[in-house]
Amino acid sequence: MSEYINILVIGDILGKAGRKALRDHLPNIVYKNEVDFVVANGENLAAGFGTTRKVADEVFESGVHVLTNGNHCWDQREFLKTIDEDDRFIRPMNFSPAAPGQGWTIQETAVGHPVAVINTIGQVFMSGTWDCPFAAADQALSEIPSDVKVILMDLHAETTSEKMGMGWHLDGRVSFVYGTHTHIPTCDEIIHTSGTAYQTDIGMTGSYQSIIGMRKEGALHRMITRLPQRFEAVDRGATLFATLLKISVITGKTSHIERIKVEPEC
Repeated sequence: MSEYINILVIGDILGKAGRKALRDHLPNIVYKNEVDFVVANGENLAAGFGTTRKVADEVFESGVHVLTNGNHCWDQREFLKTIDEDDRFIRPMNFSPAAPGQGWTIQETAVGHPVAVINTIGQVFMSGTWDCPFAAADQALSEIPSDVKVILMDLHAETTSEKMGMGWHLDGRVSFVYGTHTHIPTCDEIIHTSGTAYQTDIGMTGSYQSIIGMRKEGALHRMITRLPQRFEAVDRGATLFATLLKISVITGKTSHIERIKVEPEC
């Protein structure tokens, strides 16, 4: 049995277009790269606003093992119940202690290697009253069994500095710290000095003929007039962005990181 496993991390999957891109391309990516485990952010699965059991099952069937969340976590009321029914769903660890669900989970690869996934949410320029993500990450690590070496951390946050700070804060303690939320992929993937991989934002899997996945007209109307406008997800032509990692199951250190981009067919 190999010392290393290949893990694929996908950022915010937005709506129907993002889910279709996953169905169309994820199986081939998994096969081509011998991927053992897939994590994605699911807070935008339902037309950009939260998730439902139906759309989540569609993503699980496409090959995703764990769905993280963010500020849109509770947009669909049914998810308040759904999140407690399946430990493949997690929500930010630093949400209120009264919130349903958990902030981390451990799932296994097909051959039994445990993989822990932690979810936190940022505080800077985010409209919420959640607790410190750094303290929440420390708490999660204190709870995860010490024999689990492969640990991933999704920080759903707005600012690059807060995400980069988390990357250094957890260097040598987790396998990969990455950002979601902005829907814009960054090309700053790196392996830090103590073996933790880092990337500021994985990027959205959704239509880039849009403004962060939403129809341009509505978003521009709000920007120009400063009047309320309903946002509608673009439902076709999605680009899939993901990041592939090679991680030791013995040390938890990452030895390889690369970005993956699959553009929509013309």
